[in-house]
Amino acid sequence: MKTIVINNQKGGVGKTTLAVHLAWYLAEAGRRVLILDLDAQANATDTLARHAGNASAAELFRPAAPIAPSGIEGLTLAPADTSLTDVDRGDAATIPTLRQNLAAASGNFDACVIDTPPSLGLRSVAALVAATHVLSPIYLEDYSVKGVKGLLQTFVGVQKRYGRSDATFLGLLPSLFNSKSPRQRAHLEQLLCDAGKYVFPGHVVARDGYAEAVAERAPVWTLKRRSAQEAGREIRAVLANIIERAG
Repeated sequence: MKTIVINNQKGGVGKTTLAVHLAWYLAEAGRRVLILDLDAQANATDTLARHAGNASAAELFRPAAPIAPSGIEGLTLAPADTSLTDVDRGDAATIPTLRQNLAAASGNFDACVIDTPPSLGLRSVAALVAATHVLSPIYLEDYSVKGVKGLLQTFVGVQKRYGRSDATFLGLLPSLFNSKSPRQRAHLEQLLCDAGKYVFPGHVVARDGYAEAVAERAPVWTLKRRSAQEAGREIRAVLANIIERAG
């Protein structure tokens, strides 16, 4: 089972928007998809609530926690709840448990998408340990070489400590991009200059259609407004590239 983790220790970079649209895209392509909401803010859970399965995200940090498909349009949600915050206060020995539970459920799912919290706690580390692929959306207004290095160092550190050299870093994905902003264009140029080989091709443009999609609890490409249709074309191209690279 491919496990794609959407990870950045900063909030407000579009992680959840990307995660839920990736899950929708995979399900529309006929994949059996599991999405884990590890963020206690529960935004992905609010959007995908009708797809909730039998196990919450917090329960997947307990040994031998079963995960059954929801049976709703090929998409199953392991929802966030308030007990997620207790996970970060738990024993670090539980970090491999999430990966073990996902491996046990791999016969029921083709792909897993994990939306992570905006902090590097036990939940985020466990997600990185479970990952086969990691993608990091970044907001170019906040871009700094130091911040990018931190993301890469975290990924490499987890690989080494937990023996996950087989995991792939898909790249840094410019998100909420405003092509009319000279500052953001300059940040993108600097990012490409400093860390070009780690930058995922393409970007997610900031468009009003995404807010509408969240409100409607539907993929942005299914909505009729022009801004939503433009956003849909753009993000589908990005998602197709993610799937191609993840294999």
